[in-house]
Amino acid sequence: LDPVTDQTESVSPETLAYTSRLIENRLADFGVTVRVISAQPGPVITRYEIEPALGVKGSQVVNLARDLARALSIVSVRVIETIPGKSLMGLELPNARRQTVRLSEILGSAAFQESGATLPLALGKDISGAPYVVDLARMPHLLVAGTTGSGKSVGVNAMLLSLLYHAPASRIRLILIDPKMLELSIYEGIPHLLTP
Repeated sequence: LDPVTDQTESVSPETLAYTSRLIENRLADFGVTVRVISAQPGPVITRYEIEPALGVKGSQVVNLARDLARALSIVSVRVIETIPGKSLMGLELPNARRQTVRLSEILGSAAFQESGATLPLALGKDISGAPYVVDLARMPHLLVAGTTGSGKSVGVNAMLLSLLYHAPASRIRLILIDPKMLELSIYEGIPHLLTP
């Protein structure tokens, strides 16, 4: 795997502060008063936690999502009516630049190393940029779906590599079925295969 390189933050603190004020001002232009409490930049989007003023309904912000996106000159704004565990709403805005998430970064993280999972899968980073690791052994099912070029094969390879990095061949035995005989050919001959 490629070594982890020092990555600069995808969104600068100045940009976060500027966008926070812009959100407040644009919503005020629409007659909705809110206060941005915090901003959590992630690799692809930034979540702004907002507190509507007294008397402002959450549905007002939801109904203004498209108008707000246009006012901010971005493609879309995702509105979360209630952030779990908080009495705040969330606005998710796409970052100007996507940050590359390297598998080596997730596999080397404390979240993966100290997960205690039987079959840990390094799935990437969550919305706030923290490594996201789940235990395959605790999942009854896993469905991977997406359009052409959306990264399904990359995701499946990341999951397989997570398992291979975590467990020796004596603990994990795989049967890989590849109808195209292309995507999984790189695993041919590894000791983790139950059958070639």
